[in-house]
Amino acid sequence: MYNITKDLPFESITSDFMDTGIHENVEMVKVEYGKATNEFIAFYFKGENGEKLVYTQWKPGGIDPEKVTEKELNQMSRIKQICMCFIPEEKFVFQANTFEDFAKKIIELLGNTYVGIKLRVKVVYSGNYTSLPNYWKFRFIERMDTVSKEKSKIKILSIDKLTRPTADPIPSVSNPFAEAGFVAPVLTNDSPF
Repeated sequence: MYNITKDLPFESITSDFMDTGIHENVEMVKVEYGKATNEFIAFYFKGENGEKLVYTQWKPGGIDPEKVTEKELNQMSRIKQICMCFIPEEKFVFQANTFEDFAKKIIELLGNTYVGIKLRVKVVYSGNYTSLPNYWKFRFIERMDTVSKEKSKIKILSIDKLTRPTADPIPSVSNPFAEAGFVAPVLTNDSPF
C-alpha cells in the first residue's frame, strides 16, 4: 500500500561534484588503484567549497598492439602531468611490467606529497561526467604556488566540452508499426487497460 502524506520525507540534494571550467585552490586528497570491470588508478580532488572530482584512468586495452602502446603512452603522459605537481621530474623515473605495478609505483612515489598543495585544474565533460581532460599535450593541472594566474598555461580550448552532452532526440513517429501494416488496438472504457 502506498500512502503519501505531507510528513513523507524527501531530500533535495544538490550536486557536490566540480563543474566545468578552471578551478583554483583545489587539492588532491587521495590516489588509489583498484579493479572493477577493468583495472584503474583514480585521482581524487576536492575544491575549496568541498566539490569533488575523480579522475579515473583505466588500463588501456585493445587488439592492435600499436594502438594499445599509443594509449599507454598518452595515459602515462597525462598521469605524469599530475605527478609533476608533487614530484620532481628526475625522481619520477621507473619501469613497471603490469598496469597494477605501474599504478602502485605511482602511489608509492606520490606518498603524501600532495597533502595541502593548492592546484589550478581544468574540468571538462568526459561523457556524462566531469573530469580532467583526456589529452596530454595541453596543460590541465598546475600548482598555484609556483605558477601565478597571469602565467598560467591552462586555457579553455575549442576541443573542451563544457556542457553536458544531450541524448539524441527521439524521432517523432506517432505509430512505428503503422508502416509495417500493424494496427494498434483501440482502447475502450471497458478495456482492462
